[in-house]
Amino acid sequence: MKRIALLLCLLASAAPFLSAQRFQLPASPKDRNEIWVLCIGNSFTYYYDADIMLQDIAASQGVRMQIGKFLKGGQTFGQHLKLEKSLQAVDFGGYDYAFLQDQSVNAARYARDGDQQVLEDLKTLKSRIVRKSPDCKIILERTWSYSGKEAGGFDTAANLDKYLEKGNKELASKAHTWLSPIGIAFNTVCKDRPDIKLLSADDKHHGPAGSYLKACVNYLVITGLRFHGNVDRCGLNPETAAYLRSVAEKTVLGKESRYHIKRDRKFQERPSARVIAHRGFHLEDNTPENSIASLKASQRIGVYGSEFDIRLTADSVIVINHDKSFPTDPENRIIKDTRYGDLSDIRLANGEPVPTFDDYLEQTLRQPRTKLICELKRHGDPARDRLLFDMAYAMVTKKNMTRRIVWQTFSYDLCRYIREKAPEATVIYICMKEDLMKTPEELAADGISGVNYKSTIYDAHPGLVEALHAKGMFANLCVENNPEVIAKYVGEGVDFVSSNDPAGILKMILDR
Repeated sequence: MKRIALLLCLLASAAPFLSAQRFQLPASPKDRNEIWVLCIGNSFTYYYDADIMLQDIAASQGVRMQIGKFLKGGQTFGQHLKLEKSLQAVDFGGYDYAFLQDQSVNAARYARDGDQQVLEDLKTLKSRIVRKSPDCKIILERTWSYSGKEAGGFDTAANLDKYLEKGNKELASKAHTWLSPIGIAFNTVCKDRPDIKLLSADDKHHGPAGSYLKACVNYLVITGLRFHGNVDRCGLNPETAAYLRSVAEKTVLGKESRYHIKRDRKFQERPSARVIAHRGFHLEDNTPENSIASLKASQRIGVYGSEFDIRLTADSVIVINHDKSFPTDPENRIIKDTRYGDLSDIRLANGEPVPTFDDYLEQTLRQPRTKLICELKRHGDPARDRLLFDMAYAMVTKKNMTRRIVWQTFSYDLCRYIREKAPEATVIYICMKEDLMKTPEELAADGISGVNYKSTIYDAHPGLVEALHAKGMFANLCVENNPEVIAKYVGEGVDFVSSNDPAGILKMILDR
């Protein structure tokens, strides 16, 4: 167990560095209720998944977003124009907004040295984007200064910041793009709250707080709406997240003319409840619960997340199933007491082989817009429960998917263990019985991200949703199919609704 814990620590600390590039295309066809966003950049975007944070924050505000991207370390716009995956992402088309993030000092070099190629590359990239996305708003990111490695050749962070400010303003003006004032927001935080560390240990790349601030600024640039309701904190503590959002608002809102922002799309505050397909979307033919087919169906209908259950076999392989045995196993063998090889001949009702956790992760990498809501089942042995999480978390971290997974369990002890081992993880306590519920104060003290409670518990405790939000936690409505009950709690501000009819509930919420 100590070796596993050490491995997890090493993997977690190395998470931002595990991949030097990220490629993703939106799912087709485009839904009329969502926006498509393109991100072209490098490590100043992919560290700590700033683009995924943007998507999560938007979802918590009722804005459905899909992202296409190619992010590769150290790349300039000129280099991106020569990369096959960059052009593949750009030429996919249909984007409403495009965030362009150049190599970290390129704009400063343009201002200091007058390198016109920087401007020409920006113009060429913009032209390539609007060829397939004619209505796309092009947004140049004004990134931050730093002191690491002699401030990128500018001696001091202050000198680099001066040239970044001048260069980005000129580039945005001459290329006729919007400007996202991320670096301006960074300067405010560094001046007023030096206790909040925006940068990583290298004193150059953004850390979790910097990634969150960048995502908040970019969200406001797009929508122009103040944050409302229970905004996704993306793993930050409530006070820090709230402060960073306030800085983002002060930086962007009311100052749009400074950054050439001219919105012609009006966003409205919408109910922010996100829909989760309970055990996947399994109301269609050949999509049994907890199957790859049900996960694919969830991804296709565009719900926020697809819930599923994981268990350990006797030889510690993680498989997907709700009950203690597979419903199509004629021998009704108990999973935790049976080796994986002895279960591998089982077929689900649609003919699929027994799905593994790795199968689910690989399918999510192919279609990443849908979160995985992973319920860890209990084994009657707390040590095995902890091992289940340790193994699953190591797999998720290795694939750089930590921001695509929500962990939940009926075991409160396991919730606390997850929080201890993975401080950045989203961990949800599930409870169906009032005598087992935890108060907002208890949950907050243990650092739990939120709850998944049945409607009967919310009924018995009026104001519970508001109390959870006041502590910076999520309130989820657990496995509800009654539209009237769902409408009631969406009105009260629940953050998630888990249902066996996710398509119908999603339509109901979008039509409100």
